[in-house]
Amino acid sequence: MGALANPGNRLALAGLVLAAGSMAYWLNRAENVSLPDNRILFLATWLLAIGLGIAAWVKKAGWLGRIASVPAILIGVFLTFTFSISEQVLPEGAIRVGDTIPAFSAVDENGVLFDSARLRGNPVLIKFFRAHW
Repeated sequence: MGALANPGNRLALAGLVLAAGSMAYWLNRAENVSLPDNRILFLATWLLAIGLGIAAWVKKAGWLGRIASVPAILIGVFLTFTFSISEQVLPEGAIRVGDTIPAFSAVDENGVLFDSARLRGNPVLIKFFRAHW
């Protein structure tokens, strides 16, 4: 009997594919600063990956399923936990897309003073990466 004939193995592999795929998609969206405002689908996917990983153990998965279920559960738990503790609230007066940036100056990586006034009149993209945690 092949490894995929075991229902527990199939559940575990499905959980692993969901967990790893959704994590890769999440990180790609975060890197491109395009995370959706409504993230319930991500959360549901991570919870489903956890459930599939646990179901694989209940269905007595073989060695393949037990190996695949562990990262499915760990990825799902980690992402769900970080999601649950990471409320992002914009403070009053936060800069939004299209706003004029406040004047600032700072030393760049070469030790040269940079003044934001040099950017006046030009569109500028300022990217801060935080993901969701």
